[in-house]
Amino acid sequence: MEAEPKPERRREMTAGAPVDAEDALRRDLASASGADVFAPPVPSDLDARVPCAMVERDGGVRINEVMDSHNVTVSVWAASWAEAMREAGDLAGALARLPSFSGASVQWRTAQLTALPFNAPDPAHPDIPRVQFAATATCRATI
Repeated sequence: MEAEPKPERRREMTAGAPVDAEDALRRDLASASGADVFAPPVPSDLDARVPCAMVERDGGVRINEVMDSHNVTVSVWAASWAEAMREAGDLAGALARLPSFSGASVQWRTAQLTALPFNAPDPAHPDIPRVQFAATATCRATI
C-alpha cells in the first residue's frame, strides 16, 4: 500500500499563530526611530554598525484567541556609554509609543517598559558599550 504524499508545508502564517514579535518590533522601531535595529543573531560586523540595536523575544503569553503579549529585551550598542544610554532611551520611547504609531506592521495594543535602560556590559564584545531595557508589547495574533 502506497503512503499518501505529505501535504506541502504552508509558508504563510496560520490562523492563531503568534506574530514574529522580533521581526515586527525590528521593523517598527527602525521605522519609528530611524535606528539600525535587527533581530538575533548579533551580526559579526557589530563594531562597524554601532550605534545599533537588537530586539530579542524572551517569552510571553497568549491572552486570548486573538491577543498575544510578548516579553522582549532590547540591547543597544554604541561607541560610548553615553551614546548607548541616549540611543536606548530614544528606542524605549519609540517602543512605548508603538500603539499610536500609524505605520506599524501589526496592531500593537499596548507597550509597557518593564525595565528602564541600564548599563549591561556585553562579555562577547567587551570593548563596545551596551545598554539594555525590557518591555512587554501586546498585539493581535495572526487571524
